[in-house]
Amino acid sequence: MPEVALVDRIGEYATDRRGRKLSKNRLLRRAMIMRQTLLLVAERGYDAVTVDELAAAGGVTKKTLYDIYGSKQALVAQAVALRLDTLIGNFEEMLSGDGLARLITIVEQTCRAVLDTPELSRALAPRLVSSADEFHLTAFFERLHRQAIAQMKAEKLIQPWVNVDFTARSMMFDQIAVQNMWAGGNIRDEDYTGFALLGALRIVTPLARASLRKDLVENVRKLQSELSYGQELAAEN
Repeated sequence: MPEVALVDRIGEYATDRRGRKLSKNRLLRRAMIMRQTLLLVAERGYDAVTVDELAAAGGVTKKTLYDIYGSKQALVAQAVALRLDTLIGNFEEMLSGDGLARLITIVEQTCRAVLDTPELSRALAPRLVSSADEFHLTAFFERLHRQAIAQMKAEKLIQPWVNVDFTARSMMFDQIAVQNMWAGGNIRDEDYTGFALLGALRIVTPLARASLRKDLVENVRKLQSELSYGQELAAEN
């Protein structure tokens, strides 16, 4: 994310203790802290990085880091949340077509973002399960996946009784599970998007109206025939 864009994004919500907007220098300092935090986590893993190291990399004292963020997890969560908020804006510019087309684009682009930063994505994958709200992952799915599912319902591609919120949350947990399988080495990089799409389509297929269900079932069948994981990968290696 370009420096100016990162500073502007932080400036949209960051304030000092009195609720005042931050100066340009203070925004630049926070941008440095967040950028270095993600680099360190990607390089060494979440658990291995200490607050002292994060403070040193960000050019601030340990006390300043705690004063701003409160904890190591809160700092990492804010850095990840900022990245996800940026991805939302980028993804929304790519969306077109009906709700299903939008959902597929969202899944594909999310996988691309994960694979663009594999070390960071692997380091954070285990924490997404327990901290989805704090890391803004829930907001990410509500803004993108939920809207696509709601559009499918409005377009009568899925049944009128579908609970949009429940479906979006189910999809979030499924996508997290796929990312964790990939992070653990049970899914190849080249198969990651296929497994993510398979998970999303498996959730949507039972909800689809008859006019769409046949095509979805065929897509699921095709994906299942092309993908492999677990013991199959171990046998290859």
